[in-house]
Amino acid sequence: MGEESIVREIRGIYDDYIAEVKNLLATRKPTDGLMGFGKRAGDDVCHERFADRIEQKLNDFAQALPSSESVYAVMRVVFEIPQKHKDDSLTYWMLLAVQGLTDVLIPLLTKQDAVKLSELFSELYPKYSWLPVQKKIAAQLFLQAGLKEHRGKGFFSLFNKRDGDKG
Repeated sequence: MGEESIVREIRGIYDDYIAEVKNLLATRKPTDGLMGFGKRAGDDVCHERFADRIEQKLNDFAQALPSSESVYAVMRVVFEIPQKHKDDSLTYWMLLAVQGLTDVLIPLLTKQDAVKLSELFSELYPKYSWLPVQKKIAAQLFLQAGLKEHRGKGFFSLFNKRDGDKG
């Protein structure tokens, strides 16, 4: 499976989910979920279906032992898409949650790609905003990259050296 193909498939799963949530919100009744009656949009099965589809696709991808370059491309998509949906609280939190499913891919990254990805992750998600799932992924990424800990920008990044760095 080529890099472009898997990235297209992953984006397709995200697009399907986002479209499904938009349709769900457009067709719900104004009273749905009010005072515990009716169907709440957050309880719809589409959220679980999305997570299951992403998990299956990432696991299948990992089992194929893809190149580090392909893994980097897929993980970049998984990290970047939530940023485009920050204003949609119903999808945003699920998009963040499924980032934890990338843990099967991290061991397949080269040290160099893990460094690039950890830097991208740190730019997209400041450490102070990390959820538990992001803390887990960040720790695995930094370990794969050979970094001692989170390397952010600014003064404190001076203290977060790569293994083997001098000074």
